[in-house]
Amino acid sequence: MGRFDLNMPDIDWKIYYKNVLADYREMREQYPFCYLTIPPTVDPVAAKIRVVAANKDLIEMTGASESDFIKEYSRELNIEVPTNYKELGCKVYGAKWVDISRFDNKDIHFYNCTHPDPRGYELCVGLPESFPLMKNVILENVRTAENMLIAYERVMVGVSDKLELLAYAHGADGIKQFRRNKARYTPKE
Repeated sequence: MGRFDLNMPDIDWKIYYKNVLADYREMREQYPFCYLTIPPTVDPVAAKIRVVAANKDLIEMTGASESDFIKEYSRELNIEVPTNYKELGCKVYGAKWVDISRFDNKDIHFYNCTHPDPRGYELCVGLPESFPLMKNVILENVRTAENMLIAYERVMVGVSDKLELLAYAHGADGIKQFRRNKARYTPKE
């Protein structure tokens, strides 16, 4: 099995759907432009979410509509919610518009940049060790992706000449950094 298994054999689908719906509702309060899809099939399947990563405060402050955020520097994300998302996070796709040649390797927080998915790059939204500590993995994945999109856009439009993003290093160094900062991920009840 790979990093994600969208259809684990021993999954309790009722619990999975209950968890996804609860997390989705909470995420929707912060990100109103979102759409959950659970296809009506005989065999249960993993949920998918399309969200425009513009939080409600920004929307209210600007009076913006969904279409305002899906133009040249689109904030549209496509999320696959695997059955083990509470342990490993979600697969988050977007940011097709990022020109990765403008960034140093240490600032590229995407998987498989040489062959991006048609939905965009798969964004690295956290370390596997961080997800079990989160109260709402879906919401935190979207928040992280929103911050990433803003940081990359600032460089692409020339507002900044370097990526201003709080992110962990790649590989073992990133795991060490996370372990030093682990307390910040402890869920607040």
